[in-house]
Amino acid sequence: MKNILIIVFAIIYSLNPMIGNACSMYKITKNGKTIVGNNEDWLSPNHQFWFESGSKNKFGVMYMGQLNNFAQGAINEKGLLFDGFFEPNYLPVNNTAGKVKIPIADALRKLMQTMTHVEEVKAYIETINLATLTKSMLVFVDKSGTYLIIEGDEIFIGDEAEKTFSNFYYSQIESVDNVNLDYYQNGRKFINSSNGQATLDYCGEAMSKFAQAKTKLAATQYSTIYDLEKLIVRVYLFNDHSKFIEIDLKKDLKKGNHKTMIPDLFPKESLGYKHYLKYNNENHPTLFIEELIGNEKISEEEFNAMGFGSIINPIGYEWLLDKKNPKAAIKIFEYGITLMPNNSNLYDSLGESYFANNDWSNAIKSYAKSLYLNSENENAIKMILKSKEKRTEFKVNKS
Repeated sequence: MKNILIIVFAIIYSLNPMIGNACSMYKITKNGKTIVGNNEDWLSPNHQFWFESGSKNKFGVMYMGQLNNFAQGAINEKGLLFDGFFEPNYLPVNNTAGKVKIPIADALRKLMQTMTHVEEVKAYIETINLATLTKSMLVFVDKSGTYLIIEGDEIFIGDEAEKTFSNFYYSQIESVDNVNLDYYQNGRKFINSSNGQATLDYCGEAMSKFAQAKTKLAATQYSTIYDLEKLIVRVYLFNDHSKFIEIDLKKDLKKGNHKTMIPDLFPKESLGYKHYLKYNNENHPTLFIEELIGNEKISEEEFNAMGFGSIINPIGYEWLLDKKNPKAAIKIFEYGITLMPNNSNLYDSLGESYFANNDWSNAIKSYAKSLYLNSENENAIKMILKSKEKRTEFKVNKS
């Protein structure tokens, strides 16, 4: 079990997210109908849908993403869909001369609000500076079944009846048979051995084969199946394909701008909702990881080798920055330090959490420990001075 945990953690470390997380996508077009399936795999179950109604000059759009409100995917009322993939390998972007500099989130929002076909997307994207996509890939599909892949400087269109996508660059492989992702190959095996159908049921079954198990650190948190013609979105939670909910995009867009947490759409007795509650237990926020590690004896060297600090950090910062709960964040980082007591970065993160909680004395201690472990940590020096100023101001105001 110990070796399995190390392998799992190491994989997650290699897939530390920027635009998206570990995920899979499959599209099938038959008899003029296109269905697309997508899995989102990550540590946190805190994912949401948000809807922006259309207007005279803008299409209505349903976005999906985490609590930071960065769209990891979207579908508009014209049946144009996109999803983002983080890629573990660096792919340089050189074609930037004369291109428009715009945050990728703004570019995605603009094209989803105004475009219908992938040819339009391609023409627009070719004018944008994509320098931030050195480890990311974007995929668009329109209701005709035509798809667009954006891999930095590589932008190409295809129209095969069936196409699969995951955390690899098509431009960098000779064959998908060589892609070393077990969940991706499991899904391909199902597709290759079955008679593909452009239905929500078939695509849902296919995505269950691409899914990562509930027992993994980065399980499949939810799956979305899109009918790009009828604009129906089927949703499965936490790799549980025994039940689903369906969203009628047109009806939801008529409700006006609104958000919903994906787990809240499901029964409270469902496995996914129970996992969601466990993960978000502010009194015991480390329970999720504690149960996964169990009684395994893993050394600090092994935790460091697998990049465990880069697993603790996004969990802690989700509590700190997105959920505005520094007390829970403190518990997360303190737990990480019990496993890796010589990790300078975790002490720095703990200091930031104490600072946000107005506990400047402990912030100073944490930053000082971080600086002791890493004498080049200039942020620790700056924050120690700032914490001392805040502590002095507090004492003066109190007196």
